[in-house]
Amino acid sequence: MPFFIGRLQTPNLEFILSASYHLYRTVRLLRLKLCCLLLLAGGQAVLAKNIPAKAPAPAPAFATRQAALAALPPLMLWVWERPDDTRSWLANSTRASKSAEAGDAAGADLQAQRIGVAALDSTVLLRDGSATVWRRQQALRLPPEWSAAGRLLPKAPLVTIVHVDMASGAHKPQLNERQKQTIVRAVTAAAKRSPSQVVQLDFEVMHSQKPFLADVIRRSRAALPENVALSLTAQPSWCVGDAWLADLPVDEVVPMAFRMTGDVKRTQEILIHDGRFPRPECQPSLGLALNEQPWPDKLRSQRLYLFNRAAWSVTPMASWSVRLGAFLP
Repeated sequence: MPFFIGRLQTPNLEFILSASYHLYRTVRLLRLKLCCLLLLAGGQAVLAKNIPAKAPAPAPAFATRQAALAALPPLMLWVWERPDDTRSWLANSTRASKSAEAGDAAGADLQAQRIGVAALDSTVLLRDGSATVWRRQQALRLPPEWSAAGRLLPKAPLVTIVHVDMASGAHKPQLNERQKQTIVRAVTAAAKRSPSQVVQLDFEVMHSQKPFLADVIRRSRAALPENVALSLTAQPSWCVGDAWLADLPVDEVVPMAFRMTGDVKRTQEILIHDGRFPRPECQPSLGLALNEQPWPDKLRSQRLYLFNRAAWSVTPMASWSVRLGAFLP
């Protein structure tokens, strides 16, 4: 085949220059991006060296919710939404401990308290289709040894309470999903503020509303840490012949044997005869009121919650020390 040099075409100079420019521009951009990445990586390394590592979360005071509940004192004072001072009742309420016997006054054991406090933390109002949460507004004075640097110490015998109130009449609550979620969030929030790792739900419902409360309890238990105990106040009728509480995941049931409605005479006869309610889940704890006397002679519950119509600050403990002696070992 003949080789004809004169028939070769000269390359397009403009095309060559254009391609070279685009190649140069691409390489330059890649180099710039690589420099930025190296600078960013170096900056993060410097920051990592200068910023202290995040401190690990402090270990909980109680490893299990059973231990947290068992550590509560045998006598608990209910404190609701009003200014109050419980120090006169809690003063000198510590059992003699080994540290005290050894002369270690600074090592007072909070678990040696014979009297604790269950105080209102939040109120949830259910009205129509809405749910409104209010934090406690009134001051509550506690013993100074229960706190340090303005914070309650772990194991301080303070139980936080979430009270649920329902509007009536034309504004009767719908008991919808939103209201249910609001209650659960209030319970979990109150649990975070409980140094005892026990949170109590106070929610009185009618028979037709029991499924709503049961679902709130199940969801609250699922949302709470495993080492936080869930306590529930209960109407006396729930602890006599009604077994619906037995299958609910609560760690403590506190039947409120005061301001009772329904078959009051039968309930009183049961307490007088047996000293506690027949349902097993309602036997370890009991709620009574100071102003409703006389109490049954033999109270067999391990823990007593006391309701006081007046403030604790104006109620002298001396006048009740003999009556409460059985609960103050």
